[in-house]
This record gives sequence, C-alpha cells and structure tokens, in this order.
Amino acid sequence: MWWGLRCALTFLGDLLLSDGMGDPGIQWTVEKRFRVTEVFLAILWCFASAYLSYFFTDCLMSRWLVFYTPSATVVRLLTTNALIAYITNCVLYLSGASQDPRMLLPAWVSIATTLTMLYHLTHRKINIRKETSASRVVFSIASFLSLCTLLLQLHLTRDNDPTVPLFEMMRQAWAWGYRALHVQAACT
Repeated sequence: MWWGLRCALTFLGDLLLSDGMGDPGIQWTVEKRFRVTEVFLAILWCFASAYLSYFFTDCLMSRWLVFYTPSATVVRLLTTNALIAYITNCVLYLSGASQDPRMLLPAWVSIATTLTMLYHLTHRKINIRKETSASRVVFSIASFLSLCTLLLQLHLTRDNDPTVPLFEMMRQAWAWGYRALHVQAACT
C-alpha cells in the first residue's frame, strides 16, 4: 500500500494544489487532464493489484497449511510478500514511474496483469472457482473503468464535438455548487 499512497498524494497534488483549481471559469489544459486521469487510473490499478496479491497469497496459504506447520506457513508467507514487494518496487523503478507520474499507469497495469497470470498458473490444479472468478472480476472492473475513463478523456479533449447534454448539466451543477460554497464561506 506504500506505492498506492504515493499515487494518491500525486493525484491530490495535481487535483487540489494547482493554480485556480475548483474555479469553474478556469479550464485545465489537455496535458493536466490526462495527467490527473492517468494518476487516478494508476490508483485504481494499484488497488486491483493489492486485491489480487491478497488472493494469491491467501490461496497459497490455504494450500500450505495442509502440508506444513503454521510456523513454516508464516515463513513462506513473509517470504512471498517480501518477494512481491521487491518485484513491485523493481517494476516501478524500471518502468520510470519513480521519476515520472505518467508512467505509473502502465507500471501498475503490468503488475496487476502479472499477478493475475501468476495466480491462475499456480492455482489451476486446485478447484477454487470462487477465488478464480473474483480475480477475473477485479481485473475486468479495472479494465472497464480504465477504458471508460480514457474514452471520456479523449472525448473531452476534442474541440469540434457537439455539446453533450449530460456533460453540460454536470458543468452547470459544478458551477452552482462552487458558487454555493463560496457564498456560504463568505457568510461565515
């Protein structure tokens, strides 16, 4: 979760600490919108990776408890978790995500993909339909949300598209909420 905290702080820094954020009259640049979207999706994939890592180690632990003593199982779990943490750190470093937040999304997608493949390779001989379907659901939800968010981002960056009523209503609601908050803050 340490790496997820870094993603979340980068996201909050981009979202809240930039000039004029929250003011509906000031528009974000295309680069800024893509950066915030990429970091948000990196957070999503980071949580998906954490969930998949939990299922991976949980199923290994269930199998190990049958064959080994609890103390030997704990040692194996600690070793597995240390190995996963080290490999995650290496992937984040080698992908360039340590220096550039734009590389967080591809790094976390590759980490989640690797964990999903490892999970299915190590557990294909065991009849665990519940966990297997859960890992597919996690991966599918993260993929779907990434796709929808990136398509929305592409749509918002076009200059010649007709106005979409839903987006226009959302912009008006944002402006109304912003004015209401500032009026209330001015009254206090």
